[in-house]
Amino acid sequence: MPLRPESIGIGDTNLLLPVFFPSVSSVKTALSPSQYVSLLGSLAALNRQFLVSAFDIGLAPGSDALRTSLDAAREAGVVIMMDSGNYESYWKDAQVRWTQPLFHEILRATACPVALGFDEQEPPQDIAANVQSIVDRWRQDQAVRRTCLVVPIIHGRPSELPVLCRRVVELTGVQMIAVPERRLGDGVFDRAKAVRSIRSALDDLGRYIVLHLLGTGNPISMAIYSASGADSFDGLEWCQTVVDHETAQLSHLSHADFFRAQTSWGDEDMSFHARTLAHNLEFYVNWMSRLRTAAREDGMSRFLRINLPARIVALCSTELGWE
Repeated sequence: MPLRPESIGIGDTNLLLPVFFPSVSSVKTALSPSQYVSLLGSLAALNRQFLVSAFDIGLAPGSDALRTSLDAAREAGVVIMMDSGNYESYWKDAQVRWTQPLFHEILRATACPVALGFDEQEPPQDIAANVQSIVDRWRQDQAVRRTCLVVPIIHGRPSELPVLCRRVVELTGVQMIAVPERRLGDGVFDRAKAVRSIRSALDDLGRYIVLHLLGTGNPISMAIYSASGADSFDGLEWCQTVVDHETAQLSHLSHADFFRAQTSWGDEDMSFHARTLAHNLEFYVNWMSRLRTAAREDGMSRFLRINLPARIVALCSTELGWE
């Protein structure tokens, strides 16, 4: 069974695994994408990577300011992952306007070392047809920008995902694939079991394939899924909520006042949102660093028992077979 590598090469950078990409979006967020990117660029010494939507770069209001902020973030050494933009096009009722050719224009014009491919949200029910659709779209996307690592996104029923993921990797030769967390099942236990099944199917290929989960920004979920075989995550929780550094649990953003004293950012002369986001980023960076140490030293079980509430650990032990 291939072992998880310590890092993945993306462009000129090696990102340590597991890794979290804070997501930037114009949907369900308090600030504009350019404001979030400007903040992330200013905190490049703390956090080295984030995800941004191709839709926001191409069609959202303020796209010019966003492109300027992205250029500054790149200059600061931040690794930018570009998403397909289909999440934003859905919530903005712009699916007719947001097409793969338009995505290709943004992909061609944006200097990002890694991008999530343009995915079919409602895939064919037939597995073979679904695989062929994913592979065809990936080939079209990758041909647009050969120097970018294009990661295919796999949609399908939870029971079919292991076969779908393995077959797509066999036909494309990619080193990284992505699955939306919501496709894994309804509850966290079913999702963790699905991740474990996908990892087993990928490991049968004889080389390590990095598994990215879209929409996973809850720290406890990331820990459980990392223990189950996932390697990379993105999510909006870092900018939609506030994290309690003591419990890794999330609260409403307005409750940031309760946790202000947990980091030195609470004393900084910054806006409420800026210091809260910096507070959150510091947690995520430390959380992922500790997860990496646990994974490297084969101490994931100990990490989970120390850092997760006892009730959660007990339930996971029963449902997931933790020892």
